[in-house]
Amino acid sequence: MENKENEIKEIQEEVKKNHPQKKRRRFFKNFKRAMKFLFIELFKSIFRVIILGLAIFIIGKLIKIDNRKPSVPEKVYLEVALNDKVNENRIKNPFDIDNKLNFYGFLKNLNQINKDKRVEGLIFKVGYLPLNNAQIEELKTKIGELKENGKKIYIYTENLDNRNYRLALEGDSIVMPDNSWANSDISGYSVRYPYYKELGDKLFIGANVIHIGDYKSMGENYVRSNMSEDFKNNTKRILDRRYNDFVDEVSEKRNIPKLLLNKKILNGDFVMASPRDLKENNIIDETLYYEEFLSKNKIEEKITIDEYFERVAEEIEYKLEKNNKIAIIYAEGTIVSESGSKVENQVIPKEIKEKLEKADKLPNVKGVVLRINSPGGSALASDIIYEAVKNVKKPVYVSMGGVAASGGYYIASAGDKIYSDNSTLTGSIGVVSIIPDVSKLADKIGVNFEEITNGKYASIYDITKPLSEEEREKIYKSSLNGYREFIRKVATGRKMSEEEVEKIAGGRVWLGEEAKEIGLVDEIGGIEKTISDLAKDLELEEYDIIESLESRKLEEIFKKFLPRYIFSSLEIQSELKKLVIDKNLDDELYNKPIVYAPNLERFLLK
Repeated sequence: MENKENEIKEIQEEVKKNHPQKKRRRFFKNFKRAMKFLFIELFKSIFRVIILGLAIFIIGKLIKIDNRKPSVPEKVYLEVALNDKVNENRIKNPFDIDNKLNFYGFLKNLNQINKDKRVEGLIFKVGYLPLNNAQIEELKTKIGELKENGKKIYIYTENLDNRNYRLALEGDSIVMPDNSWANSDISGYSVRYPYYKELGDKLFIGANVIHIGDYKSMGENYVRSNMSEDFKNNTKRILDRRYNDFVDEVSEKRNIPKLLLNKKILNGDFVMASPRDLKENNIIDETLYYEEFLSKNKIEEKITIDEYFERVAEEIEYKLEKNNKIAIIYAEGTIVSESGSKVENQVIPKEIKEKLEKADKLPNVKGVVLRINSPGGSALASDIIYEAVKNVKKPVYVSMGGVAASGGYYIASAGDKIYSDNSTLTGSIGVVSIIPDVSKLADKIGVNFEEITNGKYASIYDITKPLSEEEREKIYKSSLNGYREFIRKVATGRKMSEEEVEKIAGGRVWLGEEAKEIGLVDEIGGIEKTISDLAKDLELEEYDIIESLESRKLEEIFKKFLPRYIFSSLEIQSELKKLVIDKNLDDELYNKPIVYAPNLERFLLK
């Protein structure tokens, strides 16, 4: 009997123990205990990281004190290696260890060198030159200023092509190593454009491309097997002018008769030519190995430009702050409404508006320079930025970089004054709509789409069916209205009639010097001339420059390396779409009228 009672008690205790409420209490108690443990451990970890960081900082300071850089020596030469791309904008992020300069920062550094009497000269070591043509032009101007101030300029290179030779022409002496492995590729021009229509026909993939502007060529390679005459003529005009300018410059700088020089270039005499051949033809001055070059020119003291500024930084104790300021705001990359998966090279209205409004409100900012290097993009985003520029009460001067075309020119036309380099590619006032079409592919692989719809044009952007003539006309009219808006905005900004703008629009692309002749640009000059002219017009004798730097958060950087649609459903339409859409473009640039001219980058090859 007693045993049975004990058994009953044990069963009752077990039931109580396993009661749902008790289970919940026990779970929350354990959860609370675990969270408390995690919080304490997390706090400890953060505290350790802070202590470690302070220790590294203090040790670094002590090391710096013990290992101070020597001062800049007298009669020193600075080595300048031009082998990395130099962006217009400078993006700061948690991994910005190298602290790379943007292009304007590089020009500012050369200004500082120009004033330093200890610097005897500079040795530019050039190979493949990643600068765009407008940047090369502005750097040439800066080298000219250095030479005028008595600095000796040497160009040392192991290969020459049309791009780096334009810069090399500014040197007092062009030197290459005395061996047959160093050669040249100075030639006429050659550009090749792929046309995908026949490939698309074989793969049953197509596209609907609707242009407003005969010269608006974007997307024609999807619907044609060869280049249109309008695009061919426009491209050839630009390349001919650029080539002729190159020949004129080489002829003048190297004292070679133009007709002879042109004949040799077109005959291919300077393609794969050895340094000795180049010297015989007066293309370069010396064939010497680097150490021989240094010895012959009695260059005993030399340091890199980076090391020079490290030493200078330790010599400067403070910087005099001036009240007046000019703000530089950068618009570099494709114009889109919102930030996509890419971290760099996007122009977003919200960000540009915030910077413009901030510059407009700051009392010590007297004017704004908007530096544009963009082939355009979203028509809507371009228009929003245009209005934001127009709303700035302070003067806004626009400085165009390598490309300021289509949407890039759209926003430029809102400025009070536009500056362009001779080599800048601009214009391309036109509109295009691209709607991919994979209906034939879907049919070929046996995918049948059943449609349920209750509205006209509800499926106008469905890539799995061909466009009807009515739908095509609808898109055309929408694009035409956008084109007229583009014309009106440029006419307003440039104080021209719409008829005058129409004559130079139609998607035509212009070089900066041509753009000045037809009224799209006010002055020829780079970013420094834009700044100095703005200061002069504002009657500022002393002023500082402040730049709006992009600051990227850690999560944005991770997005750059993660697939954009990593969690998206694998629908057949999404998969087919990937076959025909350029992975480098934002989705925003498809299925609606855009002001974009990406093929302009091909003009930058030579």
